[in-house]
Amino acid sequence: MLHSNRIGQGLPISTIIIAAIGLIVLIIMIVLVQQRTTIFSKSLKNASEDVCAPTNEIRATGTDCEVIYATFTDLGPGQICCRKGTAK
Repeated sequence: MLHSNRIGQGLPISTIIIAAIGLIVLIIMIVLVQQRTTIFSKSLKNASEDVCAPTNEIRATGTDCEVIYATFTDLGPGQICCRKGTAK
């Protein structure tokens, strides 16, 4: 008859340490991803709210100027955003 007097066996201390380190790394990764997502969403919002005027000039497509390539909310069809003072 095999009978053990041990009431319970715990996890080895090395397993607990590895699990704790893994949990810390997971928390750090979650925080970093959340911060990057916040930065990206702010940049995306700013990009969708950019306007060409008054810092630059709205001109007709085909105007000889230094074109600023972006999405501007104040441009209509057939219009481009030119850097101020570069239109010829």
